[in-house]
Amino acid sequence: MAAQLDMPESWIEHQHKLQDLAERQLFFVGGAPRSGTTWLQYLLDSHPEICCRGEGHFWKTLAEPLANMMKERRRVLDDKNKSVFRHSGGYPLPELEETKFLVGTAILLAFERQCAGATYRAIGEKTPDNVFYFGRLKRLFPNAKFLYIARDPRDVLTSAWHFFIKQKADGDEGAAKIEWLRQAIPQLQHGARAMLAFCEQHRADSMIVTYERMLAAPADVAAQLFQFLAVAHDEAIVAECVARTSFAALSGGRSAGITQEGSFFRKGVAGEWRSTLTPEMNEMVLRELGWMFPIFGWEQ
Repeated sequence: MAAQLDMPESWIEHQHKLQDLAERQLFFVGGAPRSGTTWLQYLLDSHPEICCRGEGHFWKTLAEPLANMMKERRRVLDDKNKSVFRHSGGYPLPELEETKFLVGTAILLAFERQCAGATYRAIGEKTPDNVFYFGRLKRLFPNAKFLYIARDPRDVLTSAWHFFIKQKADGDEGAAKIEWLRQAIPQLQHGARAMLAFCEQHRADSMIVTYERMLAAPADVAAQLFQFLAVAHDEAIVAECVARTSFAALSGGRSAGITQEGSFFRKGVAGEWRSTLTPEMNEMVLRELGWMFPIFGWEQ
C-alpha cells in the first residue's frame, strides 16, 4: 500500500520537471535531407548550453499514431455509449486537445531523456521532415524557435543521389537520375514553400541559414544561431564549436573536397552538382525551383 501511495506523488513531481523543461528555450531544426541538417545539429549540440539531438521523428512516430489511437478510443467508447449505456449517456468521449496534450508530453519526455540529467538553456531536436510540421509544433509549444537550413537544390539532389540512390540504380544511369529528379523536386518545392510561409508568419521565432553561408563564414553563422537561442556567443565559444564541427572533425580527418563514397560526410563542398547533373538536368531543376535562387542568394 505504501508503494501505491508514493506513485501519485512521483507522477506529480515528474510533471513539475516537465513543466520546468517546457519553460526553457525549446527549438526544432528542419530542412531537406542532405541539405546540412546534421551538420547544423552537431554545431548546435557542440555548445555547452545547448542540447540538440537528431532524429526524434516526433510527428510520424508519436503524433500520428497517438491521433489514430485516440480516434479508435473515441469510436469504441461511442459504440458502448450508444448500446450498453444508451439510457445513461455513457462515458465522456476524448477530444482533440487531449491528443495534443499527450503529444506535447511525449516530446517533453523525449527531451528529458536526451538531456540525460544535465541542465541546458536551450533544448532541441533535428528531423528533416520537421519543416512540414513546424506550424503544428508551434501550436504545441508557442515559445519554441525554429531553424531551417537551405542548400542549392542541385547540390541537395546530387548529394542524395550519391548517398541514397546511385548504388541502387540499375541500367541507364542518366535515366535513373531523371526519374530521381522527377520524384524529389516536388518534395523540395513543398518543403521550401512551407518553411518560407512559416517564417513569414513567425519572423521573430524562426531563422534560416544556408549551407553555403555555413561553408563561407561558419563563425558568423554560429554566432547568429547562438544569439538567436539566447545562449553565450562570445568569440571563444564560437571558435571552439566551429572547430569541433568542421568537415575534418566530422569526417575523421579528411579535408573538404576529398570524396569518400558511402560516408555520411561525403565531400563537404558547394557546387558539386556540376559533375553529376547534365545541362538538361540543371534546366529541369531550375524550371521548377529557380524561384528559390534569388531568395537564398544562389547563382544559377
